[in-house]
Amino acid sequence: MMALILAASLLANGDFSQADPKDPRKPWRWDLPDGLGVQWTEKAIRLDTSISELRMNEQWTKRGMTNTWFITKAAGNAVAETYGLSFYSDAIPVQSGQAYRVRFDFKGASGGGKLWVRCYGEGHGEKRRLYEKVVFCEKKGEGWVHYSEVFFPTKFRPAVTEMRVMLFAYYPAGIYWFDNITLEPISTADYDLEKKAVAEH
Repeated sequence: MMALILAASLLANGDFSQADPKDPRKPWRWDLPDGLGVQWTEKAIRLDTSISELRMNEQWTKRGMTNTWFITKAAGNAVAETYGLSFYSDAIPVQSGQAYRVRFDFKGASGGGKLWVRCYGEGHGEKRRLYEKVVFCEKKGEGWVHYSEVFFPTKFRPAVTEMRVMLFAYYPAGIYWFDNITLEPISTADYDLEKKAVAEH
């Protein structure tokens, strides 16, 4: 069943099963993991927020990632206590007038993880983040927990043209997992029904 859902997803490689043919260190259609705080392992993404800021800076430097990730005035405290750790998908086109549903599996401390769908478009002559949907990973459970939420970018920000999924983990310091991420278009009627059900809950 999950394989069929993944096949229909607009988000490629949401189960992290495929390596990038140009760089086998990273999953296809996702950013390069730093290999310490953010690891691609067991066909899932593992984030360890107990790593210190100093060690994260060392790893980002080692991987040649300091143009994207670097903490100024880094300290010996766990990265969970300040910045947390993020991991991004490649960009996905957004259709005007289209609602979407994002689903994923998460494992880790309740409240210590989030999934964002960050949406971008032209604003003041440059590409900017115009809208975002955030899913708070607050369900309790010792194993994998499933999440599903709907969002409608162009209903609120008509200029949105693309989106990226961002996985995020922070406090408490520990290990967090994300897997089986799907992003699918849904009808406006389904969007309205789900929003109404959440509001009445």
